[in-house]
Amino acid sequence: MYVWCDALSNYITGQGYENDEKKFKTVRPADIHIIGKDILRFHAAFWPAMLMSAKIALPKKLIVHGHVTLNGQKMSKST
Repeated sequence: MYVWCDALSNYITGQGYENDEKKFKTVRPADIHIIGKDILRFHAAFWPAMLMSAKIALPKKLIVHGHVTLNGQKMSKST
């Protein structure tokens, strides 16, 4: 769970949260949040809950895609 808290602070501070409000408003709310199907639960439930608790606008749309494959096999980082 700590990774998600770290991710939230890393993403929003990198986007200018509380330091550069003008910059932050150019990227938030995100128009589209694109994720792989294996992380749907986290990005459709936990992530929005964390954004709402921080009073940060949610992405306007969530797009979930299947796995990227190569010769019918799910691609890995090493592939």
